Formats: sequence, structure tokens, C-alpha cells
Amino acid sequence: MAMEIFKRSAIVLCATIALAAPAASQQAPFLPPKGWVLAPAPHEFIGKWIKPGSDSYHQNVSVLGHKFGGSLDDFYSIAIGQLKEKFPGGAIAVSQDTTVCGDHPAKYVSYGLNSADGPMIIEQIDTVENGAAYVVTYARLATQDSDPAARDSMTSICGV
Repeated sequence: MAMEIFKRSAIVLCATIALAAPAASQQAPFLPPKGWVLAPAPHEFIGKWIKPGSDSYHQNVSVLGHKFGGSLDDFYSIAIGQLKEKFPGGAIAVSQDTTVCGDHPAKYVSYGLNSADGPMIIEQIDTVENGAAYVVTYARLATQDSDPAARDSMTSICGV
């Protein structure tokens, strides 16, 4: 008798989880581009995804998060400095205020540079929330079309 009750409870629990899963996934801290593949990422990153079927250079989206006690403007200044340091010789094409996760303040930057793979475009969204800073980076060659799924996912960062 007890085993039968346990089995029924387990079935009800599994059904409840299955029904709740779509709602929970809509509230995830970051929604990667649909159809992109999770790839190995450096240990300090939250994740990295690549676009399948890309040519020689795989378009990718990565998410980095870490503790930060300053303002969005403070973090943005640091992030721009790190972007220029990591990718020297480039130029900022666009720098503007935006929002993520509905209406949370963020900064957007588009950065162009020449790389060993050819001209590249690096797009970033920076935001600060609850004592943490987050950077979502979308990298592609300038000859590759911008993927709307990647650009949409950039603004889905809601803090982890």
C-alpha cells in the first residue's frame, strides 16, 4: 500500500514539474540563442554558445558575471577598457544606453576590429544588478550576417 502511494505521488510530482518547466525557463537569468550549441567556456564564464553550421569562424555568445560594488557607469568604463585591451586596434562604432530583462538599465557597445580571421564585430551588453556585473558578448566576422536570435538573447540577461 505504501509503495503504491509513493508511486502515485512520484507520478504527480513529475507531472507537476513537467507542467511548470516552461514557465520556469521563461524566467531564466539568460536565454541563449535558440538552436545554438553550448560550448566549453573559461571557468569564470557563466556560459558560451556557438552558432552551428557557421563557416570557418563560429559566431558565439558568451556570458560573464562577477561581484561588483559600483554603478553601471563605473562598470561600463572598466568594460570598455578591457575590450580595447583584449582586442587592440579596434574602434567603437556604437555606444548607447539600453535596457535588459524588461526595463533594467544596461549599456550596449559595438566594436569593430581586424583579427587573424578577418574584420570582426564584437557586440556587448553590460549591466549591474544586486552587487554583480554581467557582460553578454556576441562575436562574429563582419562578413557574417548578424543573427537576430543572438541579438535578442543579449537583452535577456536578468542576473543570476
